Amino acid sequence: LQETRAALRGVAPEGLRALENALAALPAPREIVGAPDPESAAEALRRAEDALAAAETAFESARGRDEQARLAEIRALTTREAAATRLAELRETLPEDPDTAATALAEAQAEVETALATAREALAALQGEAPDLTSAEATLTRAQAVLDQAAKRQRELSERKAALDTEITLRAGEGVEEELAATEEALTKATERAARYGFERDTLVLLKETLETARSEAREHYFEPVTRELAPLLRLLWPEAELVFDEDSALPRALLRGGQEEPMEVLSGGTREQIALLVRLAFARLLARGGRHAPVILDDALVYTDDTRIERMFDALHRQAGDLQILVLTCRQRAFRDLGGQMLSYESGELPEEAR
Repeated sequence: LQETRAALRGVAPEGLRALENALAALPAPREIVGAPDPESAAEALRRAEDALAAAETAFESARGRDEQARLAEIRALTTREAAATRLAELRETLPEDPDTAATALAEAQAEVETALATAREALAALQGEAPDLTSAEATLTRAQAVLDQAAKRQRELSERKAALDTEITLRAGEGVEEELAATEEALTKATERAARYGFERDTLVLLKETLETARSEAREHYFEPVTRELAPLLRLLWPEAELVFDEDSALPRALLRGGQEEPMEVLSGGTREQIALLVRLAFARLLARGGRHAPVILDDALVYTDDTRIERMFDALHRQAGDLQILVLTCRQRAFRDLGGQMLSYESGELPEEAR
């Protein structure tokens, strides 16, 4: 307030009223004889207008400051009166003995601080035991969803039950119970039939497994001895060759040479002829080992075998002839003259003495 008044005194030392009177006392414009030139007059007019504008601005500023100062003074007076009233009220509430009041106030303050500490401890305990708000909200949301689904399911089941009750009522006179009894009887028969079929199926499965086991054992009992007897005979013609048998027909299927299987169908006539003879010799040896000797009779054999292979076949015959009786019937004396063994021949219709 004092600063505002000082600023007002700086602009209008004698007050606003004196400044207004001075402005009103200014002479009215009159014609001036011997006036200066227009430029000087215009410059003087501009300066006068600037001065007037500055004066008006200063006046408005001063008036605004004065108004602010007046309002500030009013507020200050109001605040002073309120403070005086509050001071009077406080003086009325003050006890007669200040020391007693101070002691009571200190005790009350201590009790308040103790209660505050207890409340803070309880709050900390509650906060420590309180569940996580986010987790609780998630659990609540899930529970609400489950509840909604259960309610929806209950409504659906109620509607379904009502529909079924209606259907039962409508079909009560259509012989449903008789149809149910017939269906149950048919189900019983079908169950018994399924049990019989199941027993038959299990029996057939067991039979199949038994037959497969027996076939596997028989195959091993058959192929292994034959392969063992045949191996040295094959080596006489094809070193490191093996004969592959068909598991179903038990007949030679292919000749394995150099890691490649050659089916019997693609082999030459001489090769197939030689394999057939070697297999017969192997089987004859197996029978002989089992005490069932059987002669091997070759009637005009080795027709397609060349000279080199036929000599190796002769070696195979002699190799097996140790405990076998092998009879070779042929009209090709020149081809079999190197066979060796006991030769029998006749030229007339009578048998030779050795054959009688």
